[in-house]
Amino acid sequence: MGKPKTKKWDKIGKITEEWVKASYSNADVVSAWKYKDRMNTFLEFLGMNDSEFVEGYKRAKDRNEWAKSIGLKAVAFYNERIRQDYATNTARAEVSTIRAFCRDNCTTLLLPRKKIAKAKEAHGEHEFSREELSKMFYVGDVRSKAILSTAISLGFAVEDFSELPRQLIESLAKKATEEKIDFIGFDYERGKTGVSSRSHLTPEARDSLKAWFEYSDKKRESEGKPKSEWVWSNGNGSHLSEQAINDIIKDLVQKANVTTTGTIRFHLIRKFLTSALHHAGFTDWEVKRAVGKEIPTSDGTYLHGLNNDIDLKFPQVYDGIQLNGSGSKNHLRIEELEQKIQQLEINQENLAIENQTLRRIIEYSIPKDKVQDAIMKLAKEHGVTIAKESGEMLTLEELIKVLRTTEKKIEIIKDAGFETHIGD
Repeated sequence: MGKPKTKKWDKIGKITEEWVKASYSNADVVSAWKYKDRMNTFLEFLGMNDSEFVEGYKRAKDRNEWAKSIGLKAVAFYNERIRQDYATNTARAEVSTIRAFCRDNCTTLLLPRKKIAKAKEAHGEHEFSREELSKMFYVGDVRSKAILSTAISLGFAVEDFSELPRQLIESLAKKATEEKIDFIGFDYERGKTGVSSRSHLTPEARDSLKAWFEYSDKKRESEGKPKSEWVWSNGNGSHLSEQAINDIIKDLVQKANVTTTGTIRFHLIRKFLTSALHHAGFTDWEVKRAVGKEIPTSDGTYLHGLNNDIDLKFPQVYDGIQLNGSGSKNHLRIEELEQKIQQLEINQENLAIENQTLRRIIEYSIPKDKVQDAIMKLAKEHGVTIAKESGEMLTLEELIKVLRTTEKKIEIIKDAGFETHIGD
């Protein structure tokens, strides 16, 4: 991520700084700067600093009225940003930050209904088909397969997806595997908005996650690193950034040779699941709860059985979102073959890790002169005389490669760049 622009903040202080650190502990530099700047701009609009703002709430005799009053000011701020030609979605994001700050430091704001415009649908974006996503899944590595299948399964926004806690997700995948649950459901609260969802892991997400955890644990262990607390860990043990996840999706699009018709970003997967849910007969409320979109409190009070309805209906959407094949009678066989291929890929990557580890052991533990003696001895025992074009001695790894060949005589090994003669 780039370095944020230098800007003087005179309205935020310790309260805002600590709030950003606590609420967005894993945010990159640019994102943290953005949250602070939004709050500073709103406080400038109000003509007060953050400590005065919070003290105003504490001194309020009627805190419900305070929530309504600040809610109206938040709407006025939104309208002012629109008049300044800010995009609707940008102005909405600023209000969301204000609401999150108030929720964590004061109380939930009460905004008048329909005063903030709905998010505008982005134009010029690609629309994923199931066939395209299936191709992307096929060309992906262990991590990419897990990311793609889980993203389609959950329909989360990228900021929530990037911060999925491993303990929860791994326990769900393990339970689903051991108890043979195809669509395990769970309640989840979005970290930055507090919006609840009724989410599910599909069989593909379950199996891909299991493979990813096994692979990443072995890799980190070989590097002397502990397990990460996040599902999508990076080399430092933290979670992947939102940009990194977007880049993974773009990379899969290229590898799968998908012909794009617009911009590619992670959010398109959420749109894909939303469309599939509608196509499977989900109501608007059910779709919102399934992907973690906010349902107005006034409506939510009448939706006590919503989670149960989603649990019953979610398997119906699987034919439209599964990546291993269609809903034909052969799809179980296709899934079985795909799992075997995935396991072969894991084994291959594990062998690469083991080979790298063994190479390091040899390099650091065995003196070079001993290695050279071993090369000479092996060459002599097998009647092999080897001379590189450069005049250097063949490495142990290159010698073993020669000895493994089934041919009796090899005149030239082009890819190694040396001549090889094996005695009769």
